Amino acid sequence: MMRRWTLLLPALSLLGLAACGEPAPTTPDCDLDVENLTGEWISMKGGGTGADVPDKFARVKFFSEEGKKKAIYTAGQIAPGNPATEKYTYEYIEKTSQGDVLYSINMFPDKAKQRIERLKKDNRRLDVKFEGRLYVKVDAKRCALTVSDMYVTYVKGEETMDSNPSGVRTYLRSNPNEPALSFVNCDEKRQLFPFSVELPDWEKDQPLDTKSGVYKAEPVYLHYVERNFPEDEIEKKMLEYGLKSEEGCKYDFEIWSQDTKWHDSTEVTPDEKGDIRWYKQVTFDKAPVDGMFVEMHRYKTCADGKRKLLSNACNVISPEPARTAEEKEAAAAEKK
Repeated sequence: MMRRWTLLLPALSLLGLAACGEPAPTTPDCDLDVENLTGEWISMKGGGTGADVPDKFARVKFFSEEGKKKAIYTAGQIAPGNPATEKYTYEYIEKTSQGDVLYSINMFPDKAKQRIERLKKDNRRLDVKFEGRLYVKVDAKRCALTVSDMYVTYVKGEETMDSNPSGVRTYLRSNPNEPALSFVNCDEKRQLFPFSVELPDWEKDQPLDTKSGVYKAEPVYLHYVERNFPEDEIEKKMLEYGLKSEEGCKYDFEIWSQDTKWHDSTEVTPDEKGDIRWYKQVTFDKAPVDGMFVEMHRYKTCADGKRKLLSNACNVISPEPARTAEEKEAAAAEKK
């Protein structure tokens, strides 16, 4: 009984104050419109101490592009112990009868509609994701968002919806005083590698081992490693991927680490043949257990003045703890 009275007394006191002419407690004004969302939002999750803490691995950015409302969503870490994130672009579908809004993404964008319909009938697994859905509503009391991260699958043609790992969470607007987070998806995985030399010979020089060949406080060269293109498409692909310069265009890149910008824009200059090497000398000042998710956002700007993303190359690099001078000498002696 004592516990019940402890809870009720403050409420009775508040009622008494309101009755005597004092203003009753109110929730803060919130001008969020669920159909006109903008900006970046960070999810909150349990921190083990009873209070929620920000989780940057699950974040969302709302924007409009060519008259369409969209959302870029990260959906959390790729896997436990992996610091990398995927970024997915969802499109606004509708406002539901429940008052929230639905954003959707087709998880088989490269398959024909007829093929997808066939897969829906043939599929027997619950973990095959056909569509991603974000249900977003406003939490007026906290002036925050509630985002439900769901996916749709089909088993023998029957639709089933389930929750992704991030599930249902509260999202708060990102702090403008904190470093900006990346919303550029990595479309060239394992095309960014560390080398010990500035200009490696692609035929002879091997990259450093990303798990045991890089050390804290020792500089390395991060190189964008070009792909092996089909012989009949080499010239076209070299231009497309910014390995060969196009007349009247300029090229630059940014280096991102752990989803935050590590090195600002660096302009690259083609050689006398017009070939471009994308690289930068960097020094890791940390050696986290999970490694470092490193990205190179590569851009091209031509006569129209628009800075166009060529690609985002990335890799997970796990720097070893800093070596002593004696350890460095011993390692150098082994190579001789």
